[in-house]
Amino acid sequence: MKAIIPVAGHGTRLEPHTLKLQKCLLPVAGKPVLEHILDRLTDAGVNDITLIIGHLGVQVQEYCNTYKKAKFTFVQQTERLGLGHAVYQGLKHSDDPVVIVLGDSILELNYKKLLSSKYSTIGVDQVPDPKRFGIVELSGNRIISMVEKPINPPSNLALIGIYYITSQKELAVAVEYLIKNDIRTKNEYQLTDAYRVMLDRGHVFESLMIDVCLDCGIPATLFSTNQELLERENYNAIHSTAIVENSDLSHCTISKNCKIVNSKLQNVIMLHGSQVQNQNLEDVIVGIDERLVGEVVLGDSV
Repeated sequence: MKAIIPVAGHGTRLEPHTLKLQKCLLPVAGKPVLEHILDRLTDAGVNDITLIIGHLGVQVQEYCNTYKKAKFTFVQQTERLGLGHAVYQGLKHSDDPVVIVLGDSILELNYKKLLSSKYSTIGVDQVPDPKRFGIVELSGNRIISMVEKPINPPSNLALIGIYYITSQKELAVAVEYLIKNDIRTKNEYQLTDAYRVMLDRGHVFESLMIDVCLDCGIPATLFSTNQELLERENYNAIHSTAIVENSDLSHCTISKNCKIVNSKLQNVIMLHGSQVQNQNLEDVIVGIDERLVGEVVLGDSV
């Protein structure tokens, strides 16, 4: 089974950290977001993975060279023309199936059930703000309509970032139709619009409710995901090369070559090479090689 993961984006909502580190490589619960995604796919038997890269793509390639459970192909997206266009770069004109997973969320669901579906199947979830998403309308379990970021949403069931498509060729032809006719939403060629073309041509789509969506696309959700994953095991994720002295840590992800002295940290993500001394921090990303030094926070009794 082949998977396509688009990870070409700049991650502007997570700047300045994503100016130096590709957003899919930001760590939560001790591992890059991308690794959490790859682990779930490979555990379900997917080991042929195409990554659509762009911004800081070399970092993604270097990371994947260390990941031994899958074979990787890298495709450079030279123009930012939308998600549909990005995914199109990785498709083949064959009737082989493909699973598409977006690179900014960790999704928990029955992957093996999804990958054994008779029909193309889209993971959906209820959202409070459907105008921000691709939205589906159902008849039973069958998808009867899809629309990208609707002004008047027909439901609150959103495409949540995982799609099993039974034919790569049919999806490729649908995207080509969008490009040929310059059909765009928000000035981009959208994956939802390509699925709608397929639907109009008689392609069958079913829905699958996901169990949990752990979003990592903005600071607030990156922190909530980090905390939720660490709470399950009640631990901190501290790299073996990190130094922690006289400090109190709770639900923290500490990367390699970090140093923490006389500090109290709650749900803090420290990127590699960063240092914290005499700090009381909560829900903070400490950037690559960043050094934070403040007044005394914890005494010798800690």
